[in-house]
Amino acid sequence: MSKKFSKLRFLYRAYKYRYIEDSAELKYIEDNITPGQLVLDIGTHKGGYLYWIQKATGKNGRVVAFEPQPILYDYVKEAIDVFDYKNVEFYHGGLSSQQGTLDLFIPKAEGLTSPGATFEKREGRKGHFIKVPIYQLDELLAERRQPVSFIKMDVEGHELEVFKGADNILKKDRPKLIFECENRHLNSRSVTDVFEYVQGLGYRGFFFKNGKKLPIDSFNSAEDQLVDGNLQIVNKKGYCNNFVFEPTA
Repeated sequence: MSKKFSKLRFLYRAYKYRYIEDSAELKYIEDNITPGQLVLDIGTHKGGYLYWIQKATGKNGRVVAFEPQPILYDYVKEAIDVFDYKNVEFYHGGLSSQQGTLDLFIPKAEGLTSPGATFEKREGRKGHFIKVPIYQLDELLAERRQPVSFIKMDVEGHELEVFKGADNILKKDRPKLIFECENRHLNSRSVTDVFEYVQGLGYRGFFFKNGKKLPIDSFNSAEDQLVDGNLQIVNKKGYCNNFVFEPTA
């Protein structure tokens, strides 16, 4: 085991998400994943959600997880090995509408890794780029026999491209979706573009606000995602960036 890896720190992060920071979101995940299902964790970061997802799928389930940042991939891979998560298949790379490679931008102010790392262009921001492998979900999982039942995603503005690359999965498997989406990450697009694309595939949307799951029709980005001129969040407590979409049929 690496001296840098701490079981306690890994578990602390997972429990902090579950009971403090994202309690409503993780309760939704626990309530909507059944043991034995195939679940995707796209943008694993430090594994705070992965802990609960693999627990919910159980030993007979399967989690396919993705993380593009090499340092974070190594960290979570070590956690998977240390905790012996036999139901997790872990890929170093990102997801998009086509397979290949992309430049991942990591903001300078946030160090060698960042929760804000993105494949989207960030004009005027300092940082560095690394080239990472890219997978397309429909192609990667084309040979599987089990349907995808649930997708968790945190990709910092690349949501639409990931969904386009999973078009067949969304149409045929009808997985439930929980994902982060913010106007400040989308450059020329908006969260509405993402919502409308998924709704066009026969999904209805919801968002989390103050621990409650509300219909997407009541979401107001001007109020619920208020940022200042530097794209910094004005009111963290009232900021809403986690969304659920469920198939209508």
